[in-house]
Amino acid sequence: MQRVAVAEHESELVGIAMAGPSREPDVDWLEQLFVLYTYAAIHGRGAGAALLDAVVEPTSVVGLWVADPNPRAQAFYRKHGFLPDGACSAEDGIDEIRMVRH
Repeated sequence: MQRVAVAEHESELVGIAMAGPSREPDVDWLEQLFVLYTYAAIHGRGAGAALLDAVVEPTSVVGLWVADPNPRAQAFYRKHGFLPDGACSAEDGIDEIRMVRH
């Protein structure tokens, strides 16, 4: 089942998150975070954490792909328990690393 959440500020959409069953073969986690985005103007205000909690249970094992380099996003995910698992991908000129929260 896909889960989607949005963040609003003054009736304007400022963030979105989407998670669901993993599309990754041969991994030990069943859920995957597909989208987590907030406007830069609201970074640091807790919207990203609230969106993450809205689509993924805090105790569930979950994986995601994040652009590399993207130090701000990677730091956010580390703060929320995600660590790189060594998998990398390059598609359409975008390098990504996979992070997992156990």
